[in-house]
Formats: sequence, structure tokens, C-alpha cells
Amino acid sequence: MADLIVGLDSWIVQDGNYGDFAQGTNVSFALEFCPVVPLPKYGRPDHKAPSITHLSESSYEVVGQVVHAQDDWWVLDTGILIYCDGSPPDNARPGTWLGGLVYIGIDPFPYFENHAHQLGAPAMVYDWTITKIEMETGPFIETKPKHFERDPEKRGRKEVAKTDAWHEDGNYLLYCTRVGGPRAPQSRSRP
Repeated sequence: MADLIVGLDSWIVQDGNYGDFAQGTNVSFALEFCPVVPLPKYGRPDHKAPSITHLSESSYEVVGQVVHAQDDWWVLDTGILIYCDGSPPDNARPGTWLGGLVYIGIDPFPYFENHAHQLGAPAMVYDWTITKIEMETGPFIETKPKHFERDPEKRGRKEVAKTDAWHEDGNYLLYCTRVGGPRAPQSRSRP
């Protein structure tokens, strides 16, 4: 798959992991995924082929083979390599096919700083062109004492030329076209 829409929470930029992103620029990053629910084994052996199907925003239906699993992270090949930070579930062993609903976002840096340097870690950094950026516009509401979330009744997005994570607290969608990779990360310091 050459085009993806990936999530970017402003805290990832605020932590110094990346600078702000702008439309029309080339960037490099790995992709992290978070299962919406535990991924079951993919039970159709005659149709085992990696796939990634966009559903909405940065949510995808995926089918992939586990290609790497360690105590604190694991990798799924969906036609593009995506990793999940944290202990793999019992069914996530190399060679196993899994499928389900996931969120895909920019690596908040666990892959780049830690996982990529472990023995046997797959190369997962892809080069991308950012073709469009959308920012969430819904207002924050207090859902629990001192816990704020976007108002689900007033959700919206607007296109922006670049992220402004230091002044906008929320999330973005980056529309990306893959132009290269995967490759191992190059040593660099944070921006």
C-alpha cells in the first residue's frame, strides 16, 4: 500500500520526537499500531495474504503475519510493517496470521530509540511525502474530574498547511504517500 492516513497526537511532537510536519514535505518514520480489540487468529488459510484496508480516520482493517515478537513489542506484516509496543498476546507468535481493527499512528519513538537496536529487529522506517494534514477541531469537555476529551457530538476536522503541536493540543491526521523503505533507522538526535 502506497498511501496511508496516520494519526499524530500533538504530545509526540511536544516530547521532542519530531518537529512539526508540513504538507508537501518528505519525512521518515515507522508506524505503530494499537489493536482496537485483541486481534484473533485469521481463520481462512486459503486467503492468507497481507492486507490493510482504510475504514475511517486512522482506523484500518488489517490481515497480517506476525514477523517478530519479543517480550515488550511485536511486528505485523500487513503489506507494510507495523509494530505494537507492549507485550504481545499469546496468539502473536512469528508465523501466525492475525486480523482485525487497528489504529495506526506515527512511531512515538519506542521503535527508533529502543526496538530497532535489538537483535533480529526488522527494518521498519519508511520514507513518506505528506500530501495533506487535518487537525481535529471539536472542543474539549470534561468527562471525569480533570480528564478532558473531544466532544463526540461536535467532532470535526479542518485542513491545515502544517501542524502546530506547540499551540494546538489535540491530534492530526497525516495523509502520506510512501516513497521508500523499509530501512533501519539512521542515528540522529531528536529535533
